[in-house]
Amino acid sequence: MRRINKTWALWLIMAIMVGFLGCKPKDSDIEKSIATAIASYPGVSVTVKDGVATLTGEAADEATRAAIEAAAKAVKGVKSVSNSLTLPPPPPPPAPVVINPDEALQKSVGDLLTGSTYSKVKADIKEGVVTLTGEIKKADLPGLIQKLNEMKPKKVENKLVIK
Repeated sequence: MRRINKTWALWLIMAIMVGFLGCKPKDSDIEKSIATAIASYPGVSVTVKDGVATLTGEAADEATRAAIEAAAKAVKGVKSVSNSLTLPPPPPPPAPVVINPDEALQKSVGDLLTGSTYSKVKADIKEGVVTLTGEIKKADLPGLIQKLNEMKPKKVENKLVIK
């Protein structure tokens, strides 16, 4: 009787082990589940081997990269995640702002205002700031401001009276 109980116990243990091993998710099923979980992240792909998920592609930023990894880890059957996602390079720094020196502005502004439709406009230039005083027609103001800005001053202060 004891021998039969040991045999049955051994068969029962083997059946349970086979049951557990048979329930283990396949890599292809895990891969499909992760692909579904990260479908909202374009440009990201996943492969799974022996329960280890490898993420490749580009994430928009570090927070997105972490969110994709967390989504992959949450899938049943994933043992670990190898996050090979890259981030885009940072944008280049802005070009330096060029401000013409007062002497160059004085000459350019003087040439613009002399003998033109802007004859009633006066300009004072100090430390790159062009301060306009005098009178101007409303229709002439946008053209004057545009031409002055093209001369690259630090700032244009408009104190003109519009007629």
